[in-house]
Amino acid sequence: MKKSFVKTLVAASVLFSTASMAAYPEKPITIIVPWGAGGNTDTIARLVAKGLQEELKTNVNVINRTGGSGVVGHNAIKVAKPDGYTLGVVTVEVALMHHQKMTDLSYKDYTPIVRLGVVPGGVQVAKDSPYKDINELLAAIKANPGKLKASGSGLNSIWHLNLLGILKSAGLPEDSVKFVPSQGASAAQQELVSGGIDFVTSSPGEAKSMADAGMVRHLAITTPTKSELYADIPVYQEVTGNKWTLNGWNVLTAPKGLPDDVKETLVKAMEKVYATGELQKFANKQGFEASALYGSELDKFMDDEDKKFGDLLSTEK
Repeated sequence: MKKSFVKTLVAASVLFSTASMAAYPEKPITIIVPWGAGGNTDTIARLVAKGLQEELKTNVNVINRTGGSGVVGHNAIKVAKPDGYTLGVVTVEVALMHHQKMTDLSYKDYTPIVRLGVVPGGVQVAKDSPYKDINELLAAIKANPGKLKASGSGLNSIWHLNLLGILKSAGLPEDSVKFVPSQGASAAQQELVSGGIDFVTSSPGEAKSMADAGMVRHLAITTPTKSELYADIPVYQEVTGNKWTLNGWNVLTAPKGLPDDVKETLVKAMEKVYATGELQKFANKQGFEASALYGSELDKFMDDEDKKFGDLLSTEK
């Protein structure tokens, strides 16, 4: 009698557990974005939310948790319960911040689900700049240390680090170019056109309107190989022989400790979202790529990015 009762309990427990796992999701999902509304990261997060809502048949909401140069939102993702009901879009800044001593947060605090956007870095000059290609610009920097000025965004931002990486790869000291902080790439491009700086190290997409108007010229792109979106822009490391690449990026994640079955459900849903082509269409229109990575490839990507910026920042103290 007792054995029969125990077997019944065990069977019921297994059935309940299986049913419970199969039920995910059974309530709304929230996606945290560490940056403000209206930007590329926010917009792609809302497209992801729309796609997941259709695939998972539950409400998916996006909330913006800004502040601390991204620290506030990234921390909010980290400390959430790892049950699949709070996700977040982690950006490249998570590979920078702990090396810059801004926070202890790192990519190891999250469960990566899929890479979303990839934003290539680049180098732009004004249309009347005397530098016809990237090698001429590097030669001018070497010949006139400390004289040229550049921008791209704020101090210690991804585009500031693009400048530092370019200088390091060319064997030039950090102070051989004066970096002028700006309120984002758009402001930097305006300063470039007005003659306040000599070049900008932000993405080709952020310079697209100025380039299309003939006010700005692209000298290089910092992708590893030729970009399909920007096939006419020379690849920095190919034309200079200097080893340096840089892309901004964002990744859909959950807090560390997400159950494997929940992660698998989210991955399968995102594969279907990608299959619609909506993310790629939006990204290309905005001047960047939506390039999916999953599993071990995504883990390696985030680890490699962390090491790259760690190496760069450890030599720039």
